[in-house]
Amino acid sequence: MDQRRPYTPGTLAERWGCSAETIRAMIRRGELPAFRVGRMMRIPAEVVDAHEGGTGASQL
Repeated sequence: MDQRRPYTPGTLAERWGCSAETIRAMIRRGELPAFRVGRMMRIPAEVVDAHEGGTGASQL
């Protein structure tokens, strides 16, 4: 099990060089799986790894 902390839309946006709204739009379109913690969205680190590796998050 991956023990790394999940990303927020803001921290992932910084990593990818885009806006947090772009990340939230990807989540809404189903391109990037995420989960809610209360009202906050979080993106699992393994999803980011899969997406960056070119395998696509849909492979998870």
